[in-house]
Amino acid sequence: MDLLINKSAKRLLIQLVLILVTGIAVFQAAAYINALRFKNVIIVHDYELAGYLERAHPELSAEIWSAFTAEKSSADIEAGRALLGKSGYKQSTELFLVPRANRFYRTNMAAYLALTVISGIAVLLSVISFLNQHFKTIDQYSSDINGIIKGHASGRLYDSGEGSLPKLAASINAMTSSLYAHIEKERQNRNFMKDTLENVSHQLKTPLSALGIYNEIMRGENVQNEVISKFLDKSVKELERMHNLTAGLLKLARLDAGIIEMNKKSHILKDIIEQAVESFEARLQIERKTFEINADSSISYSCDREWILEALSNLFKNAVEHTNPGDHIRVLAEETPLMVKITVEDNGEGIHPDDINHIFKRFYRSKFSQNKQGTGIGLTLAKTIIEMHDGFITAESTKGAGTKFVAHLPRLQDCKLQ
Repeated sequence: MDLLINKSAKRLLIQLVLILVTGIAVFQAAAYINALRFKNVIIVHDYELAGYLERAHPELSAEIWSAFTAEKSSADIEAGRALLGKSGYKQSTELFLVPRANRFYRTNMAAYLALTVISGIAVLLSVISFLNQHFKTIDQYSSDINGIIKGHASGRLYDSGEGSLPKLAASINAMTSSLYAHIEKERQNRNFMKDTLENVSHQLKTPLSALGIYNEIMRGENVQNEVISKFLDKSVKELERMHNLTAGLLKLARLDAGIIEMNKKSHILKDIIEQAVESFEARLQIERKTFEINADSSISYSCDREWILEALSNLFKNAVEHTNPGDHIRVLAEETPLMVKITVEDNGEGIHPDDINHIFKRFYRSKFSQNKQGTGIGLTLAKTIIEMHDGFITAESTKGAGTKFVAHLPRLQDCKLQ
């Protein structure tokens, strides 16, 4: 039995057994003392009765002595009951009407009550001591576990004792070691992925830059061939797309590796939104699209400005790329005591119902969309950045009617920063 393995449990059992044995011995001693006292009460009562009869009838002295020493029969008992019953002296007489019996009861009741209280206190103190020790151990385990949760890899629970709690501690220690091993392996994998993507990105930047320069040189030669001219225009767009893809992959790799520390400060959201829109103004004018900003200048939020700017830019870019000439894009910033919401809504082509649950997956490209400009990582990057600010992003869309993205940013982190 595990109970007998635990030292504290064994100590408690020993204490309870000692209390039980001591109680039995004390109660037996008390019972013996009470029997002696009861014997004395009976003898004193007999003394009184014999003395009373002796003084009243001295001539019956021999008969009185014989009455107390002779063996009695049931007939004697019945005769005595009939005689004394005439005066109301019966077995059903109330206890308080019999003075000696009443004093005997009170004395014994007080003694037994004292013994019961003392035994109960002893048991209670033993149990409290046992529970107190266990609760101290549990509190220590809780403190150690909180340290482990906060990332103190060296934290371990005390598991050198005996019983169930040390066994539990040993299991938690084993689980913690396994988790830290997996976390370390995951960190190494992330770092490897980051380094690989960085190397690939850097390797791609040089040829992409060279191709861009070659394109610009050829465009500057006043090429008359319309086919070549269209090819150069398409090449520029693809080079820009490749550049955006490598830059996005590099940013995602840094975020995934956990090496980015958010530099959170209070910023006016309207300023960030307007800065993000500036990079699309030329395209919006060319494609005759309108961009409406509804944001109060008083709405501020503690965030990393550059990364929130990156997230919003990707949401705006998605809206621009999936709307038609003449369509409308609206951005709304609103706040509550607990939340800041940024809504990006358009009346463009919308998202197919089969795609809505997959749009935040990296490199996901819809088979229903006619737009092939994107890289497939913009929404993934936006979602990752919002989540690194302890928020989340939702999407609603109706095919042919438009799409709405809402970034929910909690204000709880503002309280932490203050």
